[in-house]
Amino acid sequence: MTILTGIKIIALLIFAISCVTIYHNTNSYEPSKRIIYIIIGTIIMYLLTSILCSINTKGLEVKNEAALNDTVSVIKYIFTPINSMIVLSFLGNIFGKLKEQVIDGTKAGKSIIILLIAFFVIIIFETSYIGSFINGLLG
Repeated sequence: MTILTGIKIIALLIFAISCVTIYHNTNSYEPSKRIIYIIIGTIIMYLLTSILCSINTKGLEVKNEAALNDTVSVIKYIFTPINSMIVLSFLGNIFGKLKEQVIDGTKAGKSIIILLIAFFVIIIFETSYIGSFINGLLG
């Protein structure tokens, strides 16, 4: 087994944990809606992670393009489920509480704004980390 295969297996485990966590935190909804939420949310997180990787690899000159592609793939495999777990779990929990009328719309809105601000800060750190990782490994 290669290192890349091992990393992909670990990323798959992180993805499974992410799906279970999100599914658990959306327990106010029917199973079919929970699964759709996980799929659509994960696609959005994948696109966001892809944009972060594109920003960090733009203009980067590397000797081995295949190594760059493998590195970017690994970063996407790892960060997509982590970002999904952070955002989708909390967002699903907020929507569930709103649906069950545990919280009102104002409190839900404030919670979503706080979540988005925290996620924005995380994205800034991730962008820096991804850039440093790619440059350190391949630059």
